[in-house]
Amino acid sequence: QPTGAAALQRWSEAVQRAARVSHPNLAVVVDSGVQDGWPYVAYELEGRATLTQRLTSKGLPGTEFAPLALQALQGLAFAHEAGVAHHDLQPYMLLLTDNDQLALAGLEVAAESASASEGGSLQAQRSAAERDVLAFGVLMHGALAGQPALDEPDIGQVISRLPPLGRDIVRLPWATAHPVADALRAIVNRATDRQERQRYRNARTLARALEGWFSAEGAGEAGPLALLSRSEEHTSELQSH
Repeated sequence: QPTGAAALQRWSEAVQRAARVSHPNLAVVVDSGVQDGWPYVAYELEGRATLTQRLTSKGLPGTEFAPLALQALQGLAFAHEAGVAHHDLQPYMLLLTDNDQLALAGLEVAAESASASEGGSLQAQRSAAERDVLAFGVLMHGALAGQPALDEPDIGQVISRLPPLGRDIVRLPWATAHPVADALRAIVNRATDRQERQRYRNARTLARALEGWFSAEGAGEAGPLALLSRSEEHTSELQSH
């Protein structure tokens, strides 16, 4: 809950700015406002379920999850390039249709007054984007492992325990219900590396790494390359209208 009218105004401006960013992999905002002092944002669901509802204690196979992750990264990268960040990536923010078309919800909803007061400086935007990418790495870890990193379901809390804020380490366990390919394991572990300089710096770089894994791993109409191709065709078609 924003502390005062000025903070609420900054929040409203940030959310409205995010709502104007249009991409096939970003959820559509249909309403935002304040109810009993609490701001809210409503999204167009179109029968979508959340990634949280899709996940089980066994996690998802890499070839099933990676195409979903790539869609989310495409939307996230587009938002970052428009100067908008998420600030609180969680599995329930990824909305899925029955045919695995994904839209990311929640841009700027968790923006803090402190960051908003910085006036959207380039350094603030860069820091927020890098935090989003780290959060997405933690999200990937949980989706493949079938359990939250550090047994902590809130990704923001996990980040607070990783360097430079904490000393914990997040790496995929070797024993998972669905075997994780070595190359995919390396991508996910690098995204949450203990050394900040080793992590992916932006969503596009992480997306390219996943695309490279698709090129090596996917084949056939049911493979991840085919899913990626269909996703990109869908994106291109929507962007052309």
